[in-house]
Amino acid sequence: MKLETDLLFLRDYVMSDLENFYRLKSCREVWNYSTFIPVFDTATAKNELKNLISKQTADGMGFCALFSKSSGEYIGEAGILSCNTNADRCVIGYNLLPSFWGNGYATDISKRLIKYAFENLNVERVEALAMKNNVASCRVLEKSGLILEGVLKHFTKVRGEYFDVCYYGLTRGDYFEKN
Repeated sequence: MKLETDLLFLRDYVMSDLENFYRLKSCREVWNYSTFIPVFDTATAKNELKNLISKQTADGMGFCALFSKSSGEYIGEAGILSCNTNADRCVIGYNLLPSFWGNGYATDISKRLIKYAFENLNVERVEALAMKNNVASCRVLEKSGLILEGVLKHFTKVRGEYFDVCYYGLTRGDYFEKN
């Protein structure tokens, strides 16, 4: 997948992204509100990156490498994480390195992913999930146009503790009514 905004460009991962991929996947702060367990060796990161690239090649789904257009610097990842073709819906997501938080990048790429999903994939719904205690990510999803549809109580378990997850969605009709 290749997408651009005024600020960012998104492209499929390639093996030469390993150093950046490892930097993101090993950053504990990024994964505080996630079920993902940080990776602390490059061999594991390399295997995860190979698997991700294989999945992208097979079905076009998964995280892609995200870069600043102005500097060319890697800032994280984003993408269409899954599609349910029976129900015509997809899930979007993003993970940014902490030094790029608070700059509007997550909102910018989320809006672009939503546009792509409705206008190119022709889905009926776009969805996203965020842990309830991840206030910043919940705000990003709301600024991106997604609507909080509910809170899933004790939906996920991280390091032995259960967490509530906010479930966001937007229908095709609501998207085109706003745009």
